[in-house]
Amino acid sequence: MNNSLIQKVVGIVRQKLKEQENLPGHSHKTIEQILNESGICGLGPQPMAEFRAEIYHALGLGLCQPGTLKESLQGFILDYDVFSVSELRYYFPGDKEAELFSHLTELGYVLKTLVGEPEPVWRPKGMQRHTIQRKLKARKRIGSPEYLAYLSYKPPQRKDTTVRH
Repeated sequence: MNNSLIQKVVGIVRQKLKEQENLPGHSHKTIEQILNESGICGLGPQPMAEFRAEIYHALGLGLCQPGTLKESLQGFILDYDVFSVSELRYYFPGDKEAELFSHLTELGYVLKTLVGEPEPVWRPKGMQRHTIQRKLKARKRIGSPEYLAYLSYKPPQRKDTTVRH
């Protein structure tokens, strides 16, 4: 991702979070809502999840304690032996992509693109394609409603598309 873009968006997110500090709790927006309102949308689930991860990392949020990422990943794969990139990012929003990739590879996982899936899927090396698809279909998608809405956000269309000069 473009580092200057990330820094500009981090500035927007920080400013919006600071502005809402004095507002009542029910009117606070999530980081995901702030990102959507700032124009971040329509990239697809995996790039949206990675963009969010860059923002969380720059804000120092969602990071595992130093030296605990591999253990945390082991706990995650006990619960979910097959998962998409965006599902992984829901639980590990601020950790670096390269570290996640390295640890998952070390744990015997590979990242594969499957026909009919909107994004690549992490799975154990020896698992068959039909088993992966069956396991994914047998459970709900991982993530909160707000996070899933963020991944598929599309800005509202203007009703009046007439250009006036």
